[in-house]
Amino acid sequence: MEEQIKFENAQARIEHIEDVLTSVAAGNLEVRVESTVEDDLTGIEEAINILIEDLTWELKQSKKMKEELEEKLKKIQEQQKTIIQQQEDLLELSSPVTKVWDNILILPVIGTLDSQRTQIMMENLLQKIVETGCTIAILDITGVPTVDTQVANHLLKTVTAARLLGADCIISGISPAIAQTIVHLGIDLSAIRTKATLQDAMLYAMKKNNQLVDGKIQVDKYESEETVKNK
Repeated sequence: MEEQIKFENAQARIEHIEDVLTSVAAGNLEVRVESTVEDDLTGIEEAINILIEDLTWELKQSKKMKEELEEKLKKIQEQQKTIIQQQEDLLELSSPVTKVWDNILILPVIGTLDSQRTQIMMENLLQKIVETGCTIAILDITGVPTVDTQVANHLLKTVTAARLLGADCIISGISPAIAQTIVHLGIDLSAIRTKATLQDAMLYAMKKNNQLVDGKIQVDKYESEETVKNK
């Protein structure tokens, strides 16, 4: 004789199970099947609760992993921003524009030039011309090993832009190798004042600025008056 399966309040309990599963499907993982009766349906109710527990744990682990990945990604992005900022700062530092004498600016360039660095050099020089009102600027490229077409064109643009701001630009320190490259590339620098060395460029700038007379450097009148006052 077969054993008869008996459920207490079967209809209500099944409806409760359906409600719980509906809530879980909607994202509510806090609900559980509740029952105070122990019969053949109790095992199903407990199994459903175990399934919900496992699902909750898996989702929590997945959420935790996602948060960790997002945090790592955020750190990587912050590091990238820091690296980019440091690179920009280094480019700024590698292109210092200094007022070396009354009305004379100098931009010494050392190392390899690329389009990005040349662009920053131009921006720094033009900004300094505006800030100081200097009318003579020297670009010394003694420490530059080579120049390509793009860099040469940027230098030409820099000189042109400086002229538009009322400053005469002198390029000094062109090495024989760079001179040959410029000739080979067919770049015309005839409109630009060039000097073999930085010393030659400084002497030319001082003469043009009436600060060099008979081979002697003339101290600015204002500075002379201040010196007399301080004595």
